[in-house]
Amino acid sequence: MTFSDWANYFSANQDHLDDLSWDDSYRLTERELRAIRYSLPQFQQGEHSEGKHLYQKAKDLGDPDYVAAIRLFIREEQGHARVLGQYMAIHQLPRLCKSSALDKVFRWLRQWASLEHTLRVLLTAEIIAAVYYQALYQATYSGLLQQICRRILRDEEMHLNFQCFTLTQITQGQSGLRRWATRQAYRVLMAGTTLVVWLTYHRTLRAGGFGLLAFADAVSVEFGRVEDMLATPGGIFVRPKTQEPTVLVKTSAPRRPASVAFQAH
Repeated sequence: MTFSDWANYFSANQDHLDDLSWDDSYRLTERELRAIRYSLPQFQQGEHSEGKHLYQKAKDLGDPDYVAAIRLFIREEQGHARVLGQYMAIHQLPRLCKSSALDKVFRWLRQWASLEHTLRVLLTAEIIAAVYYQALYQATYSGLLQQICRRILRDEEMHLNFQCFTLTQITQGQSGLRRWATRQAYRVLMAGTTLVVWLTYHRTLRAGGFGLLAFADAVSVEFGRVEDMLATPGGIFVRPKTQEPTVLVKTSAPRRPASVAFQAH
C-alpha cells in the first residue's frame, strides 16, 4: 500500500454524496430537534475546515502522492459539512458564527504540533466523530439524516485507516520508549476528550442510546482499533468503493427511516 493508493481511493470517492434523498418529506419532531439542535451545528462546523496547516505540513513531507491524498481528504471533510449544512437549512437549524471552545482547542493543537502529533490529535477527533454519528443516526427517525450519517460513517472508517497508515510511515525508526510514551499521552487526551464531549453533547448521545459508560466503551473500541492498526500496519486497508464498510451503526434495535429507503452507497 502507498499514498498513491490513498489518493486514488479519495478521488474515486468524491461523488459518494451526490445521490442523497433530498426529497425526503420527513420533518423532525420537537423532541428530535431538542436532541440534536445543539450538537449538529457544532459538528457541522468542525467538518468545515480549510485544512491549511495540515496541507502545509503534508507539503513539507515532500511526497506528492501524500499531498494529493490530503487535498482530497480535506475536500471530503468539507463535503460532510456541505450536506450537513443543507440538512440543517431544511430543518431551520442555524449555522454557528464562531467555533466552539472544544473545536478551537483542537484546531490550536493541530496548528502548532508536528505532523505526527497533528495526525494524532486529528485521530482523536475522528474517533469521537465516528461514535457521534452512530448516536446521531439513532437519535431521530429522519431517513435522510440516517442516510447522511451512514455515508459519513463509511468515510470515517477510511479516515482512521488513512491517518494510521500515515503515522506508521512517518514514525518508522522511533524507539520503543518514545512510542510507549506517545501512546500513553494520547490515551489521556482521548479519555479527557471523551468526558468533555459527553458532558457537552450528552443530549444527542443519550437520544442515540449512549449513556456515559456506553459512549466511553464505544470510543474505547474505536481507539483500540486505531492502536491495533498502529501496532500491526499490515491490518490497514483501503476499502474498494463497492465493498461494505466494516464499521457500521452499532445498535441492538436500529431505528428505521421514516420515508427514505436506506442506502449505504
